[in-house]
Amino acid sequence: MMLAPATIQATSLYFHEGPDANEYHAAIEPKAEGYIVTYAYYRHGGNLTVGTKTPAPLPLEAATELFHKLIASKLAKGYHSCFPVHA
Repeated sequence: MMLAPATIQATSLYFHEGPDANEYHAAIEPKAEGYIVTYAYYRHGGNLTVGTKTPAPLPLEAATELFHKLIASKLAKGYHSCFPVHA
């Protein structure tokens, strides 16, 4: 049995304005000899979209920097966190 890789850091963000209600999830996960930054977003009533912001595994420091930039960009667009960032 294979276990899912341990998440290093993750957060969930929410946006609600008028009829729009969106969720955005991002995480740092180990892969091969490094780490990737994954995301998933969902507009209520739509489909879940998942992907990665890293074409190849990065060192942890670089993945963490990318993760924080990604979260900052979403916060600047009006998303907010209902839960603290898990470290």
